[in-house]
Amino acid sequence: MGAPPKSGSEYTTAGKAVLYHRGAHLCSRAPPNIISEMSGPTVSAEIRAPAIYLLKGILYREQHLDAWNLLLRYRERLRAYFEVLGLELIVEEGDGYAYLRQQPEEEDAELQPRLMTRRRLSYPQTLLIVLLRKRLLEFESEGSEVRLVLRYSDIADMMRLYWDDTATNERKQEDKLRADIKKMISFGFLQTVKEEDRYEVSRILKAYVPIEKLNEILEQLKAYAEAQKEP
Repeated sequence: MGAPPKSGSEYTTAGKAVLYHRGAHLCSRAPPNIISEMSGPTVSAEIRAPAIYLLKGILYREQHLDAWNLLLRYRERLRAYFEVLGLELIVEEGDGYAYLRQQPEEEDAELQPRLMTRRRLSYPQTLLIVLLRKRLLEFESEGSEVRLVLRYSDIADMMRLYWDDTATNERKQEDKLRADIKKMISFGFLQTVKEEDRYEVSRILKAYVPIEKLNEILEQLKAYAEAQKEP
């Protein structure tokens, strides 16, 4: 059977509880004490709001326009501040979001404290992320709408192709999927909308799974799923 496949590269992401992914690990946001220090004299009032939003997760233009405008105006000051903390500021103006990621580790990395702790993704969670990214790519190629909103049934249909055919209790698999969807919401990859059982797919996924690696990762996940079915 073997372990779930690794991507083989470092992919970056951000969310309410996620900043970047290495292999099968996720890194969570900065601890509260770091955020509280932002009120000190080392950070001016102009950059305080965007800095706090970034340390908490993703800064979206449509959700926090004032902070977004401050980010664009004082981008280099923010970049310099986060660099001291070992963080890299990523701004995607076209898609309207910004986030932080841990800078690449150096030889003496074990001597340096990290702001983010790593989390391990399960195979279904990794698969769900990749399938959502694939669906977002298809959606953008169509170019008909601004927001990609999926029903729960749409997500279940995507995942059902990879479910174990030998499993007798599909209800349990659906319960696990709903739990994984909640996890995607906490990561910032999905957002709830007013309609029940509908979710907007966040464009931050584009930073998490590069388009040039998408098919390669999906093939690895397919191979793992097939291996799981073997006796």
